[in-house]
Amino acid sequence: MNTSRFQSLQQILFVLSGGVLISHMVQAQATIVNAPDTIYMALDTMGTAPAEAHWDVLNETDSPMTLMVTRTFGETVSPFNYPWESGAAGSYERFCWGPTCFQYGTDSSPTNEMFLLTLNPGESTNTFRGDFYPNGVVGNSTLNYCFHPVGAALDGACHAVTYSVVATSSLSDLKRPTMSMTLHPNPANQDVMLTLTHAERGLVKIWNLVGQVVREIPVAAGSTSERIALDDMTEGVWLVSYEVDGETRKTQRLLIH
Repeated sequence: MNTSRFQSLQQILFVLSGGVLISHMVQAQATIVNAPDTIYMALDTMGTAPAEAHWDVLNETDSPMTLMVTRTFGETVSPFNYPWESGAAGSYERFCWGPTCFQYGTDSSPTNEMFLLTLNPGESTNTFRGDFYPNGVVGNSTLNYCFHPVGAALDGACHAVTYSVVATSSLSDLKRPTMSMTLHPNPANQDVMLTLTHAERGLVKIWNLVGQVVREIPVAAGSTSERIALDDMTEGVWLVSYEVDGETRKTQRLLIH
């Protein structure tokens, strides 16, 4: 049974108690390149090595940017070894940034200068890596990674990846049709158009940065678009996820202004 484990972050000073977001002007962000949405793995073929998520982080702006990494959870399997404890049951994870792979269960890379990574205009880095250890547990776990300046988590470029674990490689769900989800316009104001390809019967969820789901929208098989009114939502950064049978297939970052 999946459990929602999405901890609040000390760096997110813009989130009030109760999950209400303060208006915030987003600064220029990094660009995430070639990031996978879902990584499939089978316990009978992967051995003891972790599943790895790799992508590049690019500075397409005209100014240098100095970045750290913050990791948050969406839906996770149960048991999940967090806070991490050596030898405990459950899946666990870690990430690497720059020259350092951090301790299992680390929420954010340190703010010390030696752990920050500065990208000059046009420069990219391929040093990020997310490691996921199923540790014998099947199911789906979604992890969200944000690359942002110190003390400004909402100014970050974020990407969510789902680690999907099955017991044996003979199961047919190791491969799925390629699907996509887009939000337009983004940033949005009064409404946003959600577009899906290869949609299955599922659920779209809108949730804030402390893991509270504020809206659920059913999706019928074959659906291609859905207009979502935003009149009753506060300004700030939200996450929009598309789920099928409890598995997160896509997650997009939505800015409401």
